[in-house]
Amino acid sequence: MILLRALSHLVAFVLLTALALAGLAAALFSIGSGSEGLSLPSLANLLALPALEEAVGTFLGGLEGGSLGNETALFGALAVLVSLLLLLGALRNPAERTMLLADRRAGRIAARRRPLGQAVAALASRARGVAATKVRVKPRRRGLGGRIEVAAMHSRRSDPKEVDAGVTESLKSLAGESRSVKVRTRPYTGGAGARAE
Repeated sequence: MILLRALSHLVAFVLLTALALAGLAAALFSIGSGSEGLSLPSLANLLALPALEEAVGTFLGGLEGGSLGNETALFGALAVLVSLLLLLGALRNPAERTMLLADRRAGRIAARRRPLGQAVAALASRARGVAATKVRVKPRRRGLGGRIEVAAMHSRRSDPKEVDAGVTESLKSLAGESRSVKVRTRPYTGGAGARAE
């Protein structure tokens, strides 16, 4: 599904670019009049539109008369199938990955990555010496739990071990609620302007 979505975006970009270039060419060739120079008849002759009209008319006449072979029907069906797949990739939104925290008889407890990361950042910011936090939530593809990485910025005056212990203590309730969630803390020193609240 991800490949179809990327392919549909690429096709849409190419088609929109071609449409923009065609509109620009039509606008430029609309400046003049007559059959020479920058004029629409000149653009039609440049693109061989009369010959294309004749070829398309012959093809449509053969299609109505049933004189075309099975290859044409096969290519037509294949084009319809490709169009449907591209449309499916463009319209369908991928499901957002969630971290499954608990799976009990009463039901499941799951959290989306972004709100869970914000909650973890709020808890980690309460630790003493922490000036800022960066959180990355990595749920497992299947099953319970996952991994949460917390980067805690502290000032140079703060002890990294104390910051690590403080963040771990702040997130103890989350780790204790679900043993399948692994929390990893990485303290790092901020710049000269980093201040802990």
